[in-house]
Amino acid sequence: MFMRTLSCLMVSFAAIWPAAFAHAQSYPTGPITIVAPFPAGGTPDLVARVIADKASSIMGVPMVVEAKPGGQSITGTTTVANARPDGHTWLLATLSFVTSPVLVKGVSWDPVKSFRGIAQLATAPVVAVVPASLGVTTLRDFVAKAKQAPGKLNYLMPGVGTSMHLNTEMLKKSAGIDLFAIPYKGTPLGMPELLKGELSFAMLPLSTALPYLKDGKLTALAVVAPERVSEIPDVPTLKEAGFPEAQVLSWYAMVAPAGTPDEAVAVANKALNQAIADPGVKQRLRDLGVYVTQSNTAAQTDTLLRGEAERWKQTLRAMNLQAQ
Repeated sequence: MFMRTLSCLMVSFAAIWPAAFAHAQSYPTGPITIVAPFPAGGTPDLVARVIADKASSIMGVPMVVEAKPGGQSITGTTTVANARPDGHTWLLATLSFVTSPVLVKGVSWDPVKSFRGIAQLATAPVVAVVPASLGVTTLRDFVAKAKQAPGKLNYLMPGVGTSMHLNTEMLKKSAGIDLFAIPYKGTPLGMPELLKGELSFAMLPLSTALPYLKDGKLTALAVVAPERVSEIPDVPTLKEAGFPEAQVLSWYAMVAPAGTPDEAVAVANKALNQAIADPGVKQRLRDLGVYVTQSNTAAQTDTLLRGEAERWKQTLRAMNLQAQ
């Protein structure tokens, strides 16, 4: 009698358990897509993949990273802005997320109104480099050379509104030099010309620059970071090189379409904070020249995005960079 009763109870529990579990685990209910709005193989794409690997295991669902370049990161960002706000589509946002709407006409989304923050992820030092064939070894030497040949030197521009673009434009302004931009759809596509000396200057992600600095094909003039980085300790910061006002710090954050439920954002925030706190993830990102941030909330991410959007709206107008 006892065994029959126990058996009935187990059957009854088994019948209600899936429903109870589904209620407790109402998000996520399936795979999550992370859109990286830059070319495959570039630093943003790799950052997204490193974080997705860990966050996927934490959340217990597959994560697909989709590199979707185009239109100065606008193509991929538009895809996420128009996605169903159920927490299953995320965007890896960088500085261009808040600058492109100011610099490019016809953008259909707003970085603050059309999205909500999930988590801040990392910052990424950028290195000012020249091809070794140019024959300069300091940033002041490069500025002097540019002044001797106004309008004759060019630079690799991997997208309007990226930190690499804005760092160079602010350097031009603060140093009083004239360089003209050669646009590419992402940094990797411009590297062959830079290495051959057909481009005179570039701001590169640290991970992109390091192999070419080590083999002597590129020369580092300054690093855009609050302090020197251990990978290239002899290279001064932009401030130490004499141009503090030209510094633009690059960052990474994860965002979702506006209207994404609070529950989904909370779960995603917790998972992402756990992911970037993992020592293995930290090292893999460090190998990419990316430094993880401290644990943070979705509300803090929203504050970052609002502040950066307003800051760059004012800064770009002051620089007279008009929407094109």
